[in-house]
Amino acid sequence: MKSASVELPAIQNWSCHGCSDCCRGGMAIPLLPEDRSRIEKQNWTDADGIDPAQMIVAGLTQSRLGHRADGACVFLDSKGRCRIHAKFGEAAKPLACRLYPLVIHPAGKKLLVGLRFSCPSAAANQGRPLAEQGTDAQKLARIFLPEDAATFPPPPVVAVPGLAWPDFLRFVHWLDFTLAAENAPVALKLLRGLHWLGGVERGSLDQISGESADEILEALVKNSAEKTSSLPKVSEKPSGFGRLFLRLLVLEHARPATVADQAVRSSHRWKMLAAALRFMRSSGTTPALREELRSVKFADIEKSFGALSPASEALLTRYFRVKIQSLQFCGRAFFNRPLLEGFQNLVLLYPIILWLARWLAVSAGRATVSEADVLRAVSLVDHQYSYVPYLSWRTRLLHQRDDIAKLCAWYAR
Repeated sequence: MKSASVELPAIQNWSCHGCSDCCRGGMAIPLLPEDRSRIEKQNWTDADGIDPAQMIVAGLTQSRLGHRADGACVFLDSKGRCRIHAKFGEAAKPLACRLYPLVIHPAGKKLLVGLRFSCPSAAANQGRPLAEQGTDAQKLARIFLPEDAATFPPPPVVAVPGLAWPDFLRFVHWLDFTLAAENAPVALKLLRGLHWLGGVERGSLDQISGESADEILEALVKNSAEKTSSLPKVSEKPSGFGRLFLRLLVLEHARPATVADQAVRSSHRWKMLAAALRFMRSSGTTPALREELRSVKFADIEKSFGALSPASEALLTRYFRVKIQSLQFCGRAFFNRPLLEGFQNLVLLYPIILWLARWLAVSAGRATVSEADVLRAVSLVDHQYSYVPYLSWRTRLLHQRDDIAKLCAWYAR
């Protein structure tokens, strides 16, 4: 992949602001064999503030960095800085730490770069334009990607593989084009994407190729925009099954899932089981899962909150477009799922984000959703996205009942 071109989303800015949120989140940081060997050779001692016996935790298949009782990485110092970086430089840190929040995916002769919005700076679009950081991304890609990455085939569009990368990326381009539309709320743009991809599925158009493919896809996109010119004034209520699954997905993304939680696995499981039962009933009040997600009435979350602010719409548009442009929603980046199924699952994130944003607002005693609520909800969701166990049958069932579109429209009201 040394000669591969690097494509970074022009709509996204990012620079590390030293918040150390990624070092305090308590998620397991995997170590490659060379990462572990390098750290062990750094000869850390108690005098450095590091207990050598706790700095690396061996796993069944892969080692990880150790964590303190509060969930922070053992190498995080009292000033919020990485001891490895301070003593030996950035190149001495584990690759997972050096890469975060960047994600890099091969697409034939290209490397597509995106970000994880679990990073506060990425979610808030703070820092240098990402498009100016291609050299740094390519250096990391050469280390991170296997030598045969250029031979990885694209995933299917619907079910049957076989397209070449340039033809597969035509579908990705038109999805991004759909999300880039101005003067339309994000929920409507997501519904349009579902609409024209549904036409691809029904018409068995997933194998079209060449310039004529762009003509066909453009016609489908335009037809979709005409057929779904606005959100329904009175949204059809999703089925009970669809709302149940959505609540369980909200719980999956809202729950604490740190190494510290896993250390008390038994009590954590009982706590989450009790929370799941309350979310299944959806009567009374929610459990208090985090400091900012308090126990509030389910009914207060389910009421209509009105339209989002332009700033919140811009944030969500950027979030979904970066996911699409970098292929984080399908293929190797997402459980090897086809483009259609990956996009359906991506659309499901919209009602999850809105449910969480409402929960945050109600927890703070507010009746409207702020941009800060949406920003925090996006960060919570992306902290788990592509890590949460994926159940393909769940997406298919919701799609068959048209519940994905209904949920999207319902929580946009």
